[in-house]
Amino acid sequence: MTFRTRLLAGLAAAFTLGSGASLAQPAGSLDVRLAPGRMDEATGLGDLTVELRFSDLAVQSGAPLLTLPLVIANTATVADTLTGLKATDADGEIPLTVRDDPAKGMVWSRHWLAGRATRGPVVVCYVAPVDNTPSTRGSGPPYALRTEGGGVSGVGNTFILLPEDKTVRRIRLRWDLAALPKGSTATSSFGEGDVALPDGPADQLASTVFMAGPMKREPAAVSEAGFSSAWMGKPPFDPAPLMAWTNSLHGWMSGFFQDKAVPPYRVFLRYNPINAGGGTALTRSFLTTYGADTRGESLKGTLAHEMVHTWTDSDAGQWYGEGIAVHYQGLLPFRAGLLSADEFLEDLNDTARRYYANPLNGTPDHEIAPRFWEDSRIRVLPYDRGGLYFAVLDGRIRRASGGKRSVDDLVLEMNRRFAAGEKADDAAWVELVAKELGEDGRKLHEAMLAGGLMLPEADDFGPCFTRLTAKARRFELGFEPRSLVGTTKTIRGLVPGSEAAKAGLKDGDVVTYAVALDGVQGDQAATLTLKVTRDGRTFPLTYLPRGEAVEVYQWARKPGTEGMKCVY
Repeated sequence: MTFRTRLLAGLAAAFTLGSGASLAQPAGSLDVRLAPGRMDEATGLGDLTVELRFSDLAVQSGAPLLTLPLVIANTATVADTLTGLKATDADGEIPLTVRDDPAKGMVWSRHWLAGRATRGPVVVCYVAPVDNTPSTRGSGPPYALRTEGGGVSGVGNTFILLPEDKTVRRIRLRWDLAALPKGSTATSSFGEGDVALPDGPADQLASTVFMAGPMKREPAAVSEAGFSSAWMGKPPFDPAPLMAWTNSLHGWMSGFFQDKAVPPYRVFLRYNPINAGGGTALTRSFLTTYGADTRGESLKGTLAHEMVHTWTDSDAGQWYGEGIAVHYQGLLPFRAGLLSADEFLEDLNDTARRYYANPLNGTPDHEIAPRFWEDSRIRVLPYDRGGLYFAVLDGRIRRASGGKRSVDDLVLEMNRRFAAGEKADDAAWVELVAKELGEDGRKLHEAMLAGGLMLPEADDFGPCFTRLTAKARRFELGFEPRSLVGTTKTIRGLVPGSEAAKAGLKDGDVVTYAVALDGVQGDQAATLTLKVTRDGRTFPLTYLPRGEAVEVYQWARKPGTEGMKCVY
């Protein structure tokens, strides 16, 4: 079992538009009607009619009436391809003009501006296309609408136009499934079929997963409380046992994080031709993906990682949110008896190998966000360095307290503070660390942020494992990684003598690819196939994107520990 393909799993927390429900009284209502059209499985095409009914949407002439990202976290939306957009109010049709944000950063949006002031209830209707054609932009979270098994699924941030206000509304979701195959049902992050969302801003729809069609479910008897899962089509593995495993882990984690009840949690499975095995965390739910050759076992790490996010909200940086999820993604299933010691060790060593072989592992934390999408070696650092930082910290706290305290205690306190509306940011975390370790704790945290190497002690992962060194080849594309950013990907900065150059790649080649570089980076044996266009010809070029072999730290089973209790 391998957990290499987890990287994009947590991005929704940083890049969706949703926000939590408000305690204020609703000022009006919003009724959302979704009507999927017939889906053509052969071509991967279809459509989804969206109707939004606002009891009141007061906008002045020239102000934005609605908005939708054009690109969100490198994923294109329907903003540029939707058809039939029409908005009406008490005075008839509302003239609309378009204004686009500059194409830069993680998210840029299209705004539909009202040609006059609105009055009274507003009704918006349009058709969102469903198209399974792989994105030319490359890897990104699996938000976009797609069809499988005659049904449709997607995340609201790619197809639901939203007002730019933060007005608290009563929001209701209705489905019209008349065009879908007989027996089709619908679900979303907020429940089965037609549902009422929590009173709050409309932008909570952005971080909602929607799925409708001939779904398969685990457990078969779906409950509004606790765990449920849904998928369509024919994955290359049987999802039911994997989802039963996830159900067990969800219940165990609920107890570990001291939740008073097992909260609602839905897992949605979809095919992904580019970033198979990745996924994204969303409201009360997780969307995970598979490819043509995916094994169910390989998704356990992704699923465990994302469930950790359910209980570890904070205002701290990505080093905290993703780092603590990496720290716990193997450890908590191991403690729960749902992973063997060898499976836990494999997860740990995958993270360690990628981190210690990464030539950019000394990049300071403040440089990660601006360079996040230009280089996968930068993109993995909050995960890999963050996870190993928590392992180092956990070992130091256990030793300082004689085994009475651990990182668990600090994380539970951060959870309590966040839930109570108290300070739960970077400074709050450092304060907790300093209470345990004094000035040494502050120095460790500062070193992590500055890019210092995070190296756990030999016995920091319990009594059964010890540290050793091994050789691993560095991930090396063989050209400037920024060549792969944007819709048109043109090779620049080819490295003479690199594996890419040996395979025949040239500066000026225009390329596309259909794998997640983050997953390739974590797999020493994974090759990269580029579809190259040069001089009017298009052809595939495959090579192993590896450079020099370097020494990395790994952990191995101690001889004679086979009968020991290894959980720590």
